Amino acid sequence: MVEILKLGSVPAGQHPTVPRSPPPTVTPEAFDPLASLLAEIATGHERAFARLYELMGGRLFAVARRVAGRADLAEDVLQESFLRIWRSAHQYDPAKGPAYAWLIRIVRNRALSARTRAARHEAGSTGLDEDLPSDAPDPAAQVLRSEEARRVNACLTSLPLNHRRSVAMVYFEGLTHRELAERLDVQLGTAKSWVRRGLAKMGQCLGQETATDWRGLVAADYAVGSLQGAARLGFERRRERDARYCRAADLWETKLAMLTEFLPDQAPPPAVWRRIEQGVKGSRVSFARPLLWQVTAGGLAAVVVALLVVLGRSG
Repeated sequence: MVEILKLGSVPAGQHPTVPRSPPPTVTPEAFDPLASLLAEIATGHERAFARLYELMGGRLFAVARRVAGRADLAEDVLQESFLRIWRSAHQYDPAKGPAYAWLIRIVRNRALSARTRAARHEAGSTGLDEDLPSDAPDPAAQVLRSEEARRVNACLTSLPLNHRRSVAMVYFEGLTHRELAERLDVQLGTAKSWVRRGLAKMGQCLGQETATDWRGLVAADYAVGSLQGAARLGFERRRERDARYCRAADLWETKLAMLTEFLPDQAPPPAVWRRIEQGVKGSRVSFARPLLWQVTAGGLAAVVVALLVVLGRSG
């Protein structure tokens, strides 16, 4: 067992080795070690934060590189994502899905934003045949993947080639329907149809109750990233008000996140951890302030009670 690292005690010039042990596989029904770490991080536990980086840094960096398309953007995405995790770990809700999917969602969204800001003009390779397993995957690598991840990937790879490539390109590269159509040199309607039919068939393969329900299909469009602009904002508002949309989106985001288990981990540069460490040190006051406020308020309350008692006795 790798010793839990203490954030403040990491020697200068060093960082938690990534990865020194395989990331936990996604098993929603079982104990979720990542959720346990997030619960500790929510209280300001620095060792848990360093342990999370040790476990997930390589996987999340691989996701950031795949989505953002550039190593320099991926480094920034990983740094920003972990600082977000440090500040917002208390927002994770186990009822909405495993912690793994929550972490993937944070990194993927930031990577998509970074990619958009960078406005890359060169066309990237989908890398589908490289990043997703072939018909004869490495048995050793398969052991590290969860059963559910293998099931989701099997449903994806069972799709017709055009559907499979379209879903993978939209999810991993954040392409809009129009960008997908340009990349594949097909009509816009054809690109939309390939994505939606692919998602519908994936839902049927996974046995999801909402696979053929129009709410579920819209949620799938949202989760994969093909729902853009006003339509995306409208869905997010509906998701906040309607539990049916919320459940469908949570489910699809969890399933799609499992595809990232088939990306090979990539160790981020040591400088990324050092920047994260500096950011955490600068935000420690956020955990101290509530405690100081509580102590101050408690002291004032005690003084007020004491004065009331004295006045009552004197009266």
